[in-house]
Amino acid sequence: MRRYLLVANQTLQRAELADELRKRIEAGPSSFCLLVPDTRAAGYPGLAAAAGVLQPSMTWWMADYRGPATDEQASAQALQRLGQMLADLGALGVPVEGDLGSAQPVEAMEKVFTDHRFDEIIVAALPRPVSRWLRAGLPHRAERRFGLPVTTIITRRWP
Repeated sequence: MRRYLLVANQTLQRAELADELRKRIEAGPSSFCLLVPDTRAAGYPGLAAAAGVLQPSMTWWMADYRGPATDEQASAQALQRLGQMLADLGALGVPVEGDLGSAQPVEAMEKVFTDHRFDEIIVAALPRPVSRWLRAGLPHRAERRFGLPVTTIITRRWP
């Protein structure tokens, strides 16, 4: 059975990630550990960053988007996304577990690696213009730190 560590937060319900997980599941027995770094409210992309991601026909959306106002709201949203993904994968009969981790993804992964072994890491990130994880080189840092292959899924939409 292939064991995957999936690191994602705002991208957990994105089609690109679902497609990649479906491929893994169809390829053979798989289990997943979902790690959702607990991004603070201030870490959510702002409207200026979103302007570079939105298509011109979507500019109306910028006035309507409101990220979480507090860290508590950000944590609640992350837990909701985590719970939904756990339920979705569980409904497919896939062994899955997950937890909310440190806001610092590498630190959160280090903690998970103390109790688990994996064959691969999957990082699901926001589009390049707004992704703090991609700007910080998270996929490459994880590959070097843990010595495992890292697949990076970059979503086309945000949020």
